Amino acid sequence: MEVIPAIDILGGRCVRLSQGDYSRQTVYDDDSAAAARRFHAAGARRLHVVDLDGAREGRPVNREAVAAVLRAVPVPVQVGGGIRTLADVAAYLELGADRCVLGTAAVEDESFVREAIARFPASIAVAVDARGGRVATRGWLQEAELSPLELADRLLDLGARTIIYTDVLRDGTLSRPNLEAAARLSRHVKDRAPDAVVICAGGISSLEDLLALARLGVDGAIVGRALYTGDLDLAQALAALTPGTR
Repeated sequence: MEVIPAIDILGGRCVRLSQGDYSRQTVYDDDSAAAARRFHAAGARRLHVVDLDGAREGRPVNREAVAAVLRAVPVPVQVGGGIRTLADVAAYLELGADRCVLGTAAVEDESFVREAIARFPASIAVAVDARGGRVATRGWLQEAELSPLELADRLLDLGARTIIYTDVLRDGTLSRPNLEAAARLSRHVKDRAPDAVVICAGGISSLEDLLALARLGVDGAIVGRALYTGDLDLAQALAALTPGTR
């Protein structure tokens, strides 16, 4: 299972939110690229970068900070936050992003998602962000009348094969992942599309949490706050969970 450090950018700085609440932020580094270099030095083989301002405003905002991260490390980086057009996708891919993560657009604009997957089939991931059994959108500030499984079905029908599942209420809390929900979504997706990649996030606080997700057959786990607080040692986690093992 792949262990993927998260870098969330707000106002150009590397931060973590609690449960997606923009008023409950902790700044961990003024230089997001420096954080990326530290993760790479510890052995990270992929990074997950989110433009939080972009997610809230519906357009890329911290493009320069994201570009600095892409320049800083020689490993694949997936980028999300405010990506709503094919031009946004193309721009990030040209900057060096390995994948673009579609969140709100995955809920609100099926034609865009279908076209993005058709045009960039290996470079699109879609987000299923869940809060209280419903899908959260627009920087997790709104909710759609969809369950996570309903959205997953819709996205699979559109051709998506990389799905990132986040439990919003656990994100940034170190309260352990929602293993039951993660297992339910992973089984559902892989029953329909055995070749699909499922990545989970939210609440991961320890190596034990990662091992539990790996036992579910999840392909990857995005880890944020636990790496910044030192609750989880990245090098140790990578040694225990190398990509391709479950």
